[in-house]
Amino acid sequence: MSAPKKIVIIAGEESGDIHAANMVRELFAYQPELEISGVGGRHMEAAGVHLISDLARYGVTGLTEVIRHARIIKKTFKQVKEHLQQVKPDLLILVDYPGFNLRLAKFAKQQLGLRILYYISPQIWAWKANRIETIKACIDRMAVILPFEKNIYQKAGVPVSFVGHPLVDKIPNYDNLLSVREKLGLPADKTLLAILPGSRRNEIERLLPVLVKSAEKLSNQFSNLHIVLPIAGTLDTEYVKSFFKNCQLPITFINGQALDVVACSDCVAVASGTASLECALLLKPMCIIYKGSLLTYIAAMKLIKVKYLGLCNLLQNQMIVPELLQYDCNEHELTRMLSDLLTNNETKEQMVTKLKVLKKSLSAEEADHTISELVKLELSI
Repeated sequence: MSAPKKIVIIAGEESGDIHAANMVRELFAYQPELEISGVGGRHMEAAGVHLISDLARYGVTGLTEVIRHARIIKKTFKQVKEHLQQVKPDLLILVDYPGFNLRLAKFAKQQLGLRILYYISPQIWAWKANRIETIKACIDRMAVILPFEKNIYQKAGVPVSFVGHPLVDKIPNYDNLLSVREKLGLPADKTLLAILPGSRRNEIERLLPVLVKSAEKLSNQFSNLHIVLPIAGTLDTEYVKSFFKNCQLPITFINGQALDVVACSDCVAVASGTASLECALLLKPMCIIYKGSLLTYIAAMKLIKVKYLGLCNLLQNQMIVPELLQYDCNEHELTRMLSDLLTNNETKEQMVTKLKVLKKSLSAEEADHTISELVKLELSI
């Protein structure tokens, strides 16, 4: 009887930890004797991965966070190198987190000759395009979640498979939206506007004042309007509510449950990022907003090489959903956009039709393989 296959998975932040955990559950269901270890967080650990580091729990993503956690990152990198030398896995799976993972790929390929699968591509189409040279030299196969990324790697001569976007499977099917409203304690007979200002404090500070003023204007304009704000678990509830202390809005605050809130709402204003793609996959009429510090915005405009910020627009290479960015992100423009979405059925229907096309393009039925199928092929199991 052959020895069980060994896999090492490296996921350095929360979303990668979640996506890796889902993959691991499918792999264990197929072959329980697999030996899977690596770097991740609570989700991978709950799925049965032996963690050598829980780096994902620190949420180290931005430059400031990287500097603050430099010692932890350095220690983890050393631990992973030693672990790879000891275990000599049949497959190393790198999940997103390119600053760490591409450095590790060089070591794993050049020093150990390991087979490497990279799941969730670095955004080389937006910035740091030169990373493709490291990928070409060190990665045996890319598993991409955005359809257009496949063409980029094929042109560069990198083996690549489109595996579908993991968020598509995360979106539930809602059969009875009135029952969802009832469960959340939301009025059944009102027009619901969901506002999602982000999950980080700096996003709240910049976006929520704009959202509050827009909500006030819309509430005066539409007597039947009710506002709902799902508060991310990363935020202090009272801090979020403090932005509304001087206004009289018909509003309900809900801890978490953002997908349910969006599903039963009529219209959404959402911060750019993962939440905006979730709203798109729920086929909701919406407006994407973004406002950063002046320095961050100037730097981003110099570095980023894409026409759109919203992923739903980027994927279709057209403005499906309106984006209000930086200076345009103000209560006057946002009120105008949301008012149109609340009253213009033609605008809403056109948007929803395009979002349906987007959702299908990201689904597993359009994929070459699912990520777990691809891992099985890589391991020949």
